[in-house]
Amino acid sequence: MRILFVLLVVLGLTLSACSGPSQNITDRQAAKKEAEAVLDQFYQAAANADFDRFITIFSKAAVFYGTDASERWSYEEFAPDIQASFGKNGGWDFDQKERTLTLSQNGDVAWFAELSHFNNTDYLLRPTGVMQREDGQWKIVQLVMGIPIPNALYPPVLQGLQATRSGPKAEIATINTVLDSLHTYAAEANGKAYFDLYTDDAVFLGTDVTERWTKAAFQAYAMPIFSQGRGWRYTPRERHVALSPMGNMAWFDEVLDSENYGTSRGTGVLTRTKAGWKISQYHLTFPIPNDLADKMTAQIMAYEKKTR
Repeated sequence: MRILFVLLVVLGLTLSACSGPSQNITDRQAAKKEAEAVLDQFYQAAANADFDRFITIFSKAAVFYGTDASERWSYEEFAPDIQASFGKNGGWDFDQKERTLTLSQNGDVAWFAELSHFNNTDYLLRPTGVMQREDGQWKIVQLVMGIPIPNALYPPVLQGLQATRSGPKAEIATINTVLDSLHTYAAEANGKAYFDLYTDDAVFLGTDVTERWTKAAFQAYAMPIFSQGRGWRYTPRERHVALSPMGNMAWFDEVLDSENYGTSRGTGVLTRTKAGWKISQYHLTFPIPNDLADKMTAQIMAYEKKTR
């Protein structure tokens, strides 16, 4: 009798071990589908600008992170802002492309990562977040809107982030120092320091239409002159500098005074690199007063016709 009892206990434990995980897997699959359905409702409510439905998807303890480092909002902060945004601008149009969702061991917490195209602004977003069960309902407790950056774009984006921390005034002040140094080194015939201010792929455009030099070609022309202690002096009279929206590129125009050529103009582009701001293009011209334009351009045309 005792042997039969032991066998029944063992059999019962065996059946329990076989049936338990199967039931657990079924429950977890259902919980996962419920959590994904809530995420689907999030997108539907956002698309329809249905604030009442949208906000019920969030826990009162939720935190929302935007794409800017400063954008961290509690439930009390982001709820009225989103309601106002829906009322003024309409809904959020997402085109969902990827989703992964994982459940915790007990199935009461889930975390997700998605890839969605945000059609309102025409760029990809990487929404990630955490959900938990509250009174039997899945609620979002954390939502992070990240922007994935392609590896090829990481260097300029990083430079832009660095420039943003410095601020536009500081960046423009640094650019002015670079351009002032360019003219100082040219006047001092300091060839090494002069060409260190250019990017490796820089182009220099001279006053003659034939003068389009790569950095290497320009060095081959200028270094022998510098080595003789001879340079050229252009003194800035006025300058205007503009930064790109990301702050990693800049362009400028400046009026220069030359002892040999009088009023001249320089224009160009700078790139923010790991080593600081570098000149990617410089174009030197002799601006022609409007009253002299007809005569001067006629002389140029006659010269070009003769030299052909």
